[in-house]
Amino acid sequence: MDSLLPFFLLCFTSFFTLTNPLGTMPVFLTMTNGMSEEQRRAIVRRATIVSFLTLMVFTFSGQFLFKFFGISTNGFRIAGGIIIFTIGFDMLQARYAKAKLKEEEVKTYVNDISITPLAIPMLCGPGAIANALMLMDDAVTLAKKCILIGTIGLIYFHLPDPPRFHTSEPLHGRDGQ
Repeated sequence: MDSLLPFFLLCFTSFFTLTNPLGTMPVFLTMTNGMSEEQRRAIVRRATIVSFLTLMVFTFSGQFLFKFFGISTNGFRIAGGIIIFTIGFDMLQARYAKAKLKEEEVKTYVNDISITPLAIPMLCGPGAIANALMLMDDAVTLAKKCILIGTIGLIYFHLPDPPRFHTSEPLHGRDGQ
């Protein structure tokens, strides 16, 4: 029982920071500017379900994929660290991606933002997937696995649901009072 609380806190803090629901909120409000409240709620619901299901698939099938390809979890941790370091170093250097989309491709992708970019990669990105894989590997008891799944459910289904997150109204008055 003593090791369950630290494991819960590890799961909660790591998933909360990796999914970053509070940082995603301004992007969501900007991308859904002009939409009705019902449309916004539908987008949030779809994005939440897709990101949760994606994370659950990787959480439960990750170890099988590792065994199939002959990858150890420690090797994955090292490779993931190198990739994250490279991405962070590129961000420090302010290098921009050279990918460009044509105007008709942009119109095609803008119609539904719930799957991409909202669900994947904003709410369920590579960091959250790697975190789920590593925490599932560390969860050796059934209680820890249940805590991991419950924490992921808490992050994805309970935290983004306050009614104020779906509106463009400020949480405080116009001047922050």
